[in-house]
Amino acid sequence: MCADRPSPAGDVTALARRAPWVRGGRLDRVVWPLLAAIGLLLVLAAVYTSHLIVERQDALQRVSRYNIAWLASQAVSELARLKERVAGHAMADGTVDREEVQLRLDILANRVGLLQGSGVADLAKSRPELGDVVASLDAVIEAAGPLVANLAGKSHRELLDLLSPLEPRLARLAAAANIQGGDRVAEDQRQLSRLHWIFSGILVALAACGLVLLALLLLHNRLLRRTHGELHTQNARFDAALNNMSQALCMVDAERRLIVCNRRYVELFTLPPSLAAPRTPVSDILHALAAKGHGVGELAHAIHEAQETLIRNNLPGAFVRERSDGGLSVSVSHRPMPDGGWVATYEDITERRRAEAQIAYMAHHDALSGLPNRILFRDRLEQELRRLESQGGWLAVLCLDLDNFKNVNDTLGHPAGDLLLQVVAQRLRGCVRDGEMVARLSGDEFAVLQPTPDQPLAAQALAERLVRALSAPYEIDGHRVVISASVGAALAPADGHDADDLLKKADVALYRAKADGRSCSRFFAPEMEAQLQARLAMEADLRDVLEKRQLELFYQPLFDLQEGRIRGFEALLRWRHPERGLVPPDQFIPVAETTGLIVPIGEWVLQQACADAAGWPSDLKVAVNLSPLQFTSPQLSTAVSNALVTTGLAANRLELEVTESVLLQDSGVVLALLHELRGMGLQIALDDFGTGYSSLSYLRSFPFDKLKIDQSFVRGLTGGAGGVAIVDAIVALASSLGMTTTAEGVETIEQLDQIRRAGCTMAQGYYLGRPRPAANVLADLKSTRCPILA
Repeated sequence: MCADRPSPAGDVTALARRAPWVRGGRLDRVVWPLLAAIGLLLVLAAVYTSHLIVERQDALQRVSRYNIAWLASQAVSELARLKERVAGHAMADGTVDREEVQLRLDILANRVGLLQGSGVADLAKSRPELGDVVASLDAVIEAAGPLVANLAGKSHRELLDLLSPLEPRLARLAAAANIQGGDRVAEDQRQLSRLHWIFSGILVALAACGLVLLALLLLHNRLLRRTHGELHTQNARFDAALNNMSQALCMVDAERRLIVCNRRYVELFTLPPSLAAPRTPVSDILHALAAKGHGVGELAHAIHEAQETLIRNNLPGAFVRERSDGGLSVSVSHRPMPDGGWVATYEDITERRRAEAQIAYMAHHDALSGLPNRILFRDRLEQELRRLESQGGWLAVLCLDLDNFKNVNDTLGHPAGDLLLQVVAQRLRGCVRDGEMVARLSGDEFAVLQPTPDQPLAAQALAERLVRALSAPYEIDGHRVVISASVGAALAPADGHDADDLLKKADVALYRAKADGRSCSRFFAPEMEAQLQARLAMEADLRDVLEKRQLELFYQPLFDLQEGRIRGFEALLRWRHPERGLVPPDQFIPVAETTGLIVPIGEWVLQQACADAAGWPSDLKVAVNLSPLQFTSPQLSTAVSNALVTTGLAANRLELEVTESVLLQDSGVVLALLHELRGMGLQIALDDFGTGYSSLSYLRSFPFDKLKIDQSFVRGLTGGAGGVAIVDAIVALASSLGMTTTAEGVETIEQLDQIRRAGCTMAQGYYLGRPRPAANVLADLKSTRCPILA
């Protein structure tokens, strides 16, 4: 793996620019120039102030060195000494000689000379009269020189007279100098004091700027340390991000030399470390990969050629290249760089391609059986229909499903049902030939597509093969399962050219096959649609049957064979349609069950039967049949309880009849529900015993109160000893379990005698009494003669 690092200085600058205390994030553009300007101004101010201070100090120094008032007072003193020496010389007592007078004159001349060089000229500018005084001093001194040189006699008086005017002049000069010199000194002192504070302020400001500069330097250093740390962290993150990418990354310069690549790139193309170093020519990498073989070099060259094509056109792009054996697929995202190089990412999409292929397969195939699903079947059907239009021929669409497949799920469980569907799929594959297609549409519904030039004979033969193959016994989880299939077929072009229409017509034919007894095949005929439409119309009418009050109950008497009297009535549902008339139950009950309408209809039957029975004598019971679908409703026990409570019927006068198929749904739940119903005090009868999927274990698990012998066994009583033996066995079984028996469908005196000799407890049938409306029950109780006693 190789990777160029970004410039640390650049990162530091970038991070410094983001500092929140720098306006706009630009320390070097704002703070430093501002601080430099302030510092320069303060330094210039300090230099200028120092210059002013020096000037004031020089002025004070000059004042102190050449004090006019002091010099003037000294001149006055020397003048007095001179006059005293002149007077002493005039006395001629020998105490003062001429040289001493000359010395005093020279000293006075010196003092006057000092006055003239001490700035008296500046004083004379403000007071012109003082200039005349200074000028007269020179004249007096000059005139006194010859007199001192020839000092004798009356020259003493002349000299004294000459010197006498000087004293008041020097006193006036000293007074004026003293006044002006004091004002100047005071002003200079004030100026020096002000300059002192200004200079001190400048020094404080310079110190503050220094402190600010020091603080900024410290802060800048800390920022640099932090940014260096962040840069180190960023570099570590860059390495981590680069080398932990799921995609391979490679950057190449304009000279086709490697700039940077990550670990995934090395792994993807199995590069040695030496070829992953910066500045490695791409050609060296390609040559090394080609020498390895295994298709990697071929793949790398194919990718490189595609990239070169994009580079020549200066275009970004994305493409996929695969190894010739399909073992590696790479998705490349390529982007050229302004300097002529390029950067690209490479993603190994081999597994994704396989997953996409698997998803595409799963989208068009059934997961359980592996057969094509409805989508793929329909696509193939449309393709064959287009071929049919251009080339002619025939096409058969066969729909089939398993008869009573739900019973397998209910008895053996759904895993066993899934295994059965897999075996069915295998058998279906064995039934079709090349060019034909078998698919699973949903649940236990399958379809076969058969294109052939010699329809419909080939389709009929295929349908028969399917029925035979699927009717053979199955071994599922150690159980022998016997199940059949029904097949419906539609032909193109005879039955249409539209895929959906053909599937619909094949379904209609399948429905007809089931209606004709199942385990057979039927081909679509136009009248089948009319029958289906009639069924759909019946279904639509059934949805309003309760609201329109079109249902009513008939009651068939139940006779006690020992006492010879009516012990109760079985409620039988009738539908009185305004157009169809009295619709038989075997026509509308299956429709109600398939649509789920049987649940509300069954609740109405319970409520109405209990209400009718409540008006009968208290020793008469009413028997109500329950559909297996009612046991799937969680409201069944509530509906029974509500019917008893609202009508006031005693629970022991209600008998519920269930078929054996109820026990095959979910035996645990059903048995618990039966126990709950029986706990209310009513009786439970097992209807049509011996005709369904009987299991004697159910009789042991739930002690029914009654077994009802199906009318097919009653009719068989006159057919030989076998029928009698079956009825005798059922009666004996019921008796041993403490149950009563009721024989259904008694239509002749011979059948009545046979069931009575077999020991049946009760009987019902047309010979004993036909079903009658509820309004006729009480009247029939009084007028009907018991045929048992006749």
